[in-house]
Amino acid sequence: MLVDAQWNLTCPADTEVDCGSLAAETCLGSVGQRTILGVHGEPACMGDAILAVCESVDRADGTRNISLEVNVDRGNGSFPKFAFELGARINAADDSVESCNVTIIEDEVPYDIGDCGEEPPSMAQPCQLSSISTGNGEVSFAIECRSLLSSVTGTSGFDVSAVGGGPTTIQFANCRGF
Repeated sequence: MLVDAQWNLTCPADTEVDCGSLAAETCLGSVGQRTILGVHGEPACMGDAILAVCESVDRADGTRNISLEVNVDRGNGSFPKFAFELGARINAADDSVESCNVTIIEDEVPYDIGDCGEEPPSMAQPCQLSSISTGNGEVSFAIECRSLLSSVTGTSGFDVSAVGGGPTTIQFANCRGF
């Protein structure tokens, strides 16, 4: 399985949400820029292997459950220091989003409060998915989040985007079930 996941974390703009604790220098990039690019099992961070999951399960109601995860730097523990996760139910006919949830793990802290969907980011739905494409064992989408809060702190969060702003594109290839 191949993954190309790049995202940029910045302090929330135009909200009263506190900024999350940003690991300044990591093996994935610096100043909030994170990149996990490679093949499942390939060494990425100080010898720690990339763990990637990309699965799709077709449901009888015409939707598809998609589970995506990529993480690295677990050290001696089982909880990753850095990760991107997406769980979504997609309409198989047109790739529209029925429901979804995004989790970004930054320095072992999950940022995971709120849903995602196709509408512009809001406090109720902090992450917007767009340009969704599935098929031939691949899935790609653009994502942008505003004030994605942590379930640990409850008050701190991040904006998630591409470097320079706007949606960032996440891609997985050689997935199961597509």
